[in-house]
Amino acid sequence: MLDEYYVGEIDDTAIPENVEYTPPKQPHYNQDKTSEFIIRLLQFLVPLAILGLAVAVKIYTKSA
Repeated sequence: MLDEYYVGEIDDTAIPENVEYTPPKQPHYNQDKTSEFIIRLLQFLVPLAILGLAVAVKIYTKSA
């Protein structure tokens, strides 16, 4: 079935030799992680505060 798709043989000279792997350059490691910690903390606390505020408003308006 694959005979109709047969194009030809692969030329072995076109295949490159083993190339030495060079890892991609990494950005400089930041020793000060406090700003990243604060951002992660805010990403957790802000939605939690909004949810708490929404529940408080719902309870307050329900009793009024």
